[in-house]
Amino acid sequence: MKKSFLTLLSFAILTAACTHKPETLIGDWTVEKVNVQFDENRTTPELVKQIGEMEKQNRISISSDSTLVFKTLDNETQGRMTVDKQGVVYCDGQKFGLWKDGTIVTAVPSPLGEITVTYQQE
Repeated sequence: MKKSFLTLLSFAILTAACTHKPETLIGDWTVEKVNVQFDENRTTPELVKQIGEMEKQNRISISSDSTLVFKTLDNETQGRMTVDKQGVVYCDGQKFGLWKDGTIVTAVPSPLGEITVTYQQE
């Protein structure tokens, strides 16, 4: 009986250690890095630079009631945030990004390529 209790306790500790804790996401997040991967035949270096600079202005705020607010230069959207066991962050059921190694990484596809933005907590 003691052995089964220890096995159960070990399993519970291991499960808790592997579970993401969304409360650590609470706070404000700013852009750490922007990676613009556009088709060089369909764009210019100036456009890539301009888009990268615009993306650096984005902000994420996550409150204790799981409200995620995403702010860009000219828009603000908000919704209810959830995080699955793999660290995928959802906002109102739509995939928003990936929470990994203390960052939130978003990837936005476009007709010209993809923009990947890494956010760090302030």
